[in-house]
Amino acid sequence: MAKKTLEQIIEREKMCRCEEGEYGMKECKDTVLMYLAWGKSLYSQLEEYVKRANEDVFFNKRMVLACWELINEQ
Repeated sequence: MAKKTLEQIIEREKMCRCEEGEYGMKECKDTVLMYLAWGKSLYSQLEEYVKRANEDVFFNKRMVLACWELINEQ
């Protein structure tokens, strides 16, 4: 399986964006913010999520988009 770049993951997730639900953007952003409260940075989270997106087929790749959007909102 070929590794996907940050841009490829973000573009794919934008096309199938889902706001609500257990795995929607709202829940993803809440999860990212929870990790921030524990002292992690958005950039380290983003790096970790891209790595997991490439290694774990079951990882919710919307987490990459959620983290990216939170970075751009700052």
